[in-house]
Amino acid sequence: MVEREERELLLGSLRGYLEDLLDSGVDELFYAASSRTPGAAGNLPGKVAEAAVSGAGNPRARLLFVLNGAGFAAPSGELFSKIIQAMGFAPGEVYLLTFALGEPEGDASLRATLVERIAAVGPSVVVALGEPAAQLLLESREPISALRGRFLDLHGAQLLASLHPDQLLADAALKRQVWNEMQLVMARLKAP
Repeated sequence: MVEREERELLLGSLRGYLEDLLDSGVDELFYAASSRTPGAAGNLPGKVAEAAVSGAGNPRARLLFVLNGAGFAAPSGELFSKIIQAMGFAPGEVYLLTFALGEPEGDASLRATLVERIAAVGPSVVVALGEPAAQLLLESREPISALRGRFLDLHGAQLLASLHPDQLLADAALKRQVWNEMQLVMARLKAP
């Protein structure tokens, strides 16, 4: 009897969590077995990379953000939401791809998954937030300081590299620079 009540409580909690995710704009969840488990379906590189990427927001957005980490969660997520709103968008009007870095040998598969997901949305502008996102998408080892401030081609979309919200929380003086970059993005979106 107690096990059944605990199970129902757990299922109710899970249902509520999933409904909250849906309300916040999360439209996909991926699951793969641990890549360290022999014989697991998730052992294939593409499947592991697919599991490491999640998306939320408008699947036809003109503006897409890519970042390593939790997206709209935690204090950096709150700051990220404020940046999007200051740009004149609601978080659900843009598309957000988040990824988790794994083993370096999986970078090519992770990049391919990200590029495929970006192509499926078809945005005009992609903003790579943070060095890991910029380096992965651009297949570069250059530091973020060398990649920022200009638009680069990413399979027909214009990509702008900027700083991750965690960096802005660590150094508030960087917020002005990022805001200037977001103004470049807004201008690019308004251009014919």
